[in-house]
Amino acid sequence: MKKITVIVLLALVAACGVFAQETPTVMQKPGPEHMKLAGFVGNWTTAGEVVESPLGSAENWSGTIRSEWFAGGFAVIRHVDEKGSITADFHALDVITYDASAKTYTWYNVDNQGWSGLLKGTFSGDVFTIDWDAQAKGKTYKLRGTAKWVGADTLTYVSEYSEDGTIWKPLSRSTDIRVISK
Repeated sequence: MKKITVIVLLALVAACGVFAQETPTVMQKPGPEHMKLAGFVGNWTTAGEVVESPLGSAENWSGTIRSEWFAGGFAVIRHVDEKGSITADFHALDVITYDASAKTYTWYNVDNQGWSGLLKGTFSGDVFTIDWDAQAKGKTYKLRGTAKWVGADTLTYVSEYSEDGTIWKPLSRSTDIRVISK
């Protein structure tokens, strides 16, 4: 009986030694591309206007945007709440992150008016440009938006649309101002 107990104990000790030598899981850390998204984080007021286009009527809006890091620091989550002069209450959820395998930023959006989409983006200095397609009246349009930081707490945004991807027309413009808590 002692031999069996000693053998079992030795087997357990050997197994523990093997498991103890395994490399611990290394947690990934956000890279410099992810850190570029820090400029979106915070609480913002937003106001802007859309011009008449094949995509819809002209209108003005204002509202708030609450942006925060998602757990782990790889993505920014944005909660958008706006009131438009025509569309009334507008709510959206955005998830913005960097896709290392595609070497591009992705911006996923879903809103309370039934739209959802995946936008692709790039940074060039303090300018973030996103591109996506939208449908209106049975036709597909190319859209692009350009967000530019004016200092640390102001973000201007301009969007344009195109029927062919070469001739671009204005669609909207807005200004977001970070709310500084005191």
